[in-house]
Amino acid sequence: MINKKLQHIVLIQFKADLKDATFAAIQAAAMTLNQIDGVNDLQFSENVSPENLHQGYTHSLTLWFPSTQDRDEVYLPHPIHQDFVSLFVPHTEKVLVFDYWQ
Repeated sequence: MINKKLQHIVLIQFKADLKDATFAAIQAAAMTLNQIDGVNDLQFSENVSPENLHQGYTHSLTLWFPSTQDRDEVYLPHPIHQDFVSLFVPHTEKVLVFDYWQ
């Protein structure tokens, strides 16, 4: 049997007036999410596609979990995640979350 992992993708469009220092703080806070039990891997990336189909989304945050319980019962309510959301969301124009089994 193949072990699947749950991939959690967050596509981000930041507000146009986002300051460099604030972006750096958001990026640093994003990297602390891997301290949460159940987060197997994490990437915070900038879109580099030449297709111009990004619809304004410029960055992504991708995390992998071994189970829905790790995502739903450990990660989502965890204080580190909640602190990140409080910092991050006010500086976004749009956020799209898409999860799937890989």
